[in-house]
Amino acid sequence: MEKGKSLAIVIGENGSCSDGQLAALLQSLQALEEPSIQLVFTTEGVSLVTHGSPVLAQLQALEAKGVPILTCSTCLSYAGLRDQVAVGKVGGMTRIMEAMQSADQVVAI
Repeated sequence: MEKGKSLAIVIGENGSCSDGQLAALLQSLQALEEPSIQLVFTTEGVSLVTHGSPVLAQLQALEAKGVPILTCSTCLSYAGLRDQVAVGKVGGMTRIMEAMQSADQVVAI
């Protein structure tokens, strides 16, 4: 990706990549000096921002580095996980669409 460009990574269905692959991706993002990314969690992916998530430590490290993490409120409610969020902010579809629209590129995994 070109320097100065922003990227929104939308993480949805848990089956789209293994926990190990996702952990490796998050580790690579942590290695970036100034990551111009934001992470958006939807559908089944919302479980990854909750207590007990296999990638919670990596997500917390990215958030501490200034990476915005946004999770779909409707998806959390549907999954019964609304009160278990351990990292990032919770937002509705309007906020998620704004996050994706503000990025130069959007990648869904």
